[in-house]
Amino acid sequence: MRRNFQGEYSESGVPFLDFRCSLDSDNLIIYGHNMMNGTMFAALQGYVQEDFCKVHPIVEFQTADGCAKYRVFAVAWVKSNDEWYKFVSADAAEDFNSAVEKVIGKALLTINPPPEYRQQILTLSTCYDSAHNGRLLVLAAKL
Repeated sequence: MRRNFQGEYSESGVPFLDFRCSLDSDNLIIYGHNMMNGTMFAALQGYVQEDFCKVHPIVEFQTADGCAKYRVFAVAWVKSNDEWYKFVSADAAEDFNSAVEKVIGKALLTINPPPEYRQQILTLSTCYDSAHNGRLLVLAAKL
């Protein structure tokens, strides 16, 4: 949270993948700071506006293996201890669909159809209304 790529102290840190996730997980949860100077995940605040979502529907996730594209399907405001943070993988379609339905039920916006079972989800998480322990989630399904 407070280190750069070289391991040195950095107020803004770098976005990072939840320790329980692998690149094959059903839900890749990436955390990043919502910096007041507009860096890191600060731009995610734009997703609370439907017009912004329509103009920016695709999120790219680049790893050493290449770049994958994900289409935003929902934006949600949750608490830091929300159940969604426990959803990393699903053993069955019912588990997957249940988790997706629950988070969509909390959504500020739904933009595109929800993902189908075995379609990987990318969750971008940042602080939002931190006085109330709030988090903003931008949820996207792999294309």
